[in-house]
Amino acid sequence: MEELIQDVTHGFRLLVRRPGFAVVAVASLALGVGLNTTLFSIVNAVLLRNTPVQAPDRLVEVYSSASADFPYMTSSYPDYLSIREQARTFSGVAAHAFVRGILSSAGDQPALMTGEAVTSNYFDVLGVRPALGRAFEASEDVGEGQHPVMVLSHGLWQRRFGGRADVVGQAVDVSGVRYTVVGVGPAGFSGMLPGFEAQFWVPVMMVDRLNFAGIQSSTDQDPGATRLEKRGQRWLFVKARLAAGRTVKEAAAELETIFSRLRKDHPATNEKTRASVFPGGGVRFHPMVDGYVKAASAVLLAAVALVLTIACANVANMLLARGASRRRELAVRAAIGAGRARLVRQLLSESLVLAAIGGAAGVLLATWAGRILSGLPTDALPLPIHFDFHVDGTVLAFAAAVSLATTMLFGLAPALTASRLDLVPALKADTTGEGSVRRRVTLRDALVVTQLALSLVLLVAGALLARGLLVARGTNLGFDPAPISYLQFDLKMNGYDEDRAVALRKRVLADLRALPGVAGAALVSRLPLAPDINMESIRIRGQHGPQDDGTPIDTVSVGDDYFRVAGVPIVEGRAISEDDVEGSRRVAVINETMARRYWPGRSALGEMIYMEGFEAPPHEVVGVARDHKVRSVGEDPRPYLHVPAGPSRAVSLAVRTTVPAEKALPMLRAAILAVDKEIVFTEDVPASTVVAHTVAPTQIGAALLGAFGALALLLAAVGLYGVIAYSVSMRTREMGVRMALGARPGDVVRLVLQESGRLSLAGIGAGALLAAVLGRVLGSLLYGVSALDPVAYVVAATILLAVAALASIVPALAAARVDPLRALRTE
Repeated sequence: MEELIQDVTHGFRLLVRRPGFAVVAVASLALGVGLNTTLFSIVNAVLLRNTPVQAPDRLVEVYSSASADFPYMTSSYPDYLSIREQARTFSGVAAHAFVRGILSSAGDQPALMTGEAVTSNYFDVLGVRPALGRAFEASEDVGEGQHPVMVLSHGLWQRRFGGRADVVGQAVDVSGVRYTVVGVGPAGFSGMLPGFEAQFWVPVMMVDRLNFAGIQSSTDQDPGATRLEKRGQRWLFVKARLAAGRTVKEAAAELETIFSRLRKDHPATNEKTRASVFPGGGVRFHPMVDGYVKAASAVLLAAVALVLTIACANVANMLLARGASRRRELAVRAAIGAGRARLVRQLLSESLVLAAIGGAAGVLLATWAGRILSGLPTDALPLPIHFDFHVDGTVLAFAAAVSLATTMLFGLAPALTASRLDLVPALKADTTGEGSVRRRVTLRDALVVTQLALSLVLLVAGALLARGLLVARGTNLGFDPAPISYLQFDLKMNGYDEDRAVALRKRVLADLRALPGVAGAALVSRLPLAPDINMESIRIRGQHGPQDDGTPIDTVSVGDDYFRVAGVPIVEGRAISEDDVEGSRRVAVINETMARRYWPGRSALGEMIYMEGFEAPPHEVVGVARDHKVRSVGEDPRPYLHVPAGPSRAVSLAVRTTVPAEKALPMLRAAILAVDKEIVFTEDVPASTVVAHTVAPTQIGAALLGAFGALALLLAAVGLYGVIAYSVSMRTREMGVRMALGARPGDVVRLVLQESGRLSLAGIGAGALLAAVLGRVLGSLLYGVSALDPVAYVVAATILLAVAALASIVPALAAARVDPLRALRTE
């Protein structure tokens, strides 16, 4: 221990003695460790950090599905009751769904809130205790619409109610219903979806008094039943706690038995329904989403790990140079009895000091970055999303592990090299041995080649994504989103019944169409390229048998004038008219792809599409619209079905204006609020913003990988500069001899640049091979660009060569200014 303290103290002294070396080395490590720690803090918050519930390892997620295309869907309320009543492997089964409502209070603007409708045992099953008041009671699970009670989230209690203890018992108006606050959730708990902030909880019996905002599907056509009564309407997320001694495997087997009974007892709604069970810790967002999130996290972690590797290579090169300058000191230590192991331990201790300081600086950098990321505004998002990217114990442990690993990564090889001594030349202070004649590839060369290769990998990845973005932006979408605004609100949250909602909808459309600069306004349930997807199962006589499953087709509900507003021309037949909407006619407009798929070589006009089985009235095809992008910019043409918008309290509008949507939106909002000032928009954005969201992952990836690539290239350039400068310093005599024998300064510059070029080309070759192997990982984010796109590789290689040349020119010019007489005299 005493020797370790001595070595650490000596390491500190050496850093103080050479502040330039210390600053560059610590800055390199701080950037590498800081980037890795920052990204790990994001991954920790999004994927790893446990939700504050009791024994989370005993919780499971239950999904049901009637379609192989969507294997992990939500469950109906009757199915939830069947699971709760029949399952013996669970000690408790709870369910919840996302809802939205408008909070109204005296003196304040109406505010849109997002919360959860939950079963009465929700908090008990999770093991969560309210900070104030109580949770829900079993009696509040009976009687639709009869239990207007509410539990506030801790955050909403603090923000909206000032953290007052007398909030329990207070009346709160939400979407036209007066609720009584019965409790306040604990600090730190905001629901079971990471990042999603549930601002309130109400009994599931109140779900139809609020706006539903979750994942749902329906195979139940009973028009007289409510959401809570329909067994085929699936909308609830189900969570359960395993009973003592029970396993996930046992629970899955029991659920299969329960669902086999449901398939037998309720064939109309459950004939093909299957259940899936996941450990609670195995699901963060949704089984179909988690894979993409984990893959993206892995790519980014790999990218910052490359940056850290490059930073470590830089420090290793600096330590190699310092080791060469300390050969006499180390030789003296060896001569008086220090063994090689002792020398290596000393040098590693010095590296540990360096890593500790760099790691601490990296943690400070990560803490600062985390505060910035946590404070980013999310008001524009449709749901309140918030992640706390603070540096907790897990993140600190990661930073410590990274710092320790970097010690071995950048410290071991220089320590072994420096401790391998030829005592006689070393004691004579002969330091020309390494650099006098460059006949072999040194470790320093190998480190620089590695840096350049890894930098090229990041540059190629960024260039591929940037190329994909350019292709995506140049893709013909089939419509022009620039002059279109999209506004959405739900009159159900304002207490409207269906008749009043339809009347207000008509008035709003008339007022918008009368505004100056408005070229058209129409109802539409979904804009092209919006993230929400609605599919209907269709059947066509001659192509589907009586017992065949329907084919899922993307479907949208539209009003009259929609196709003109969207800029999508009708190529055959007619568009949906006002009479179709008002009369609830069963007509449909399909796109060209759908017409070719189901009626090849002939007109589709007059054909029938059955959406509720062959027994129900069909929809007649009255028009064919030109193809346009439906889900993503890079997709192949897909069938798309348009049907008339029916009566609804949910209002979604597309408005075309003669000015850009960004400028028109304030006028459109004001016109709608003039009809009812209590309306709160659930979405009001330019259509171009909706389109931009589809390429957002690629755009973010390109920006991050481009930034990482630039930083990596900067670090690699510093490393290359160090190697070339060190080489020049070691070859001073050689340069002097060349100049004395008639070499011109340009010849010397060319000689140095040739050495730099040799290293750069080696790095480009190795990096190109590595990028070709790893480029396949980015395939899902690329639009119309191959992972081996030559343009991306050429651009990345050109940038690397240019930066390498700039990094080499300074030592090359220094070599050209060598005075031959002074160099020869010095040597």
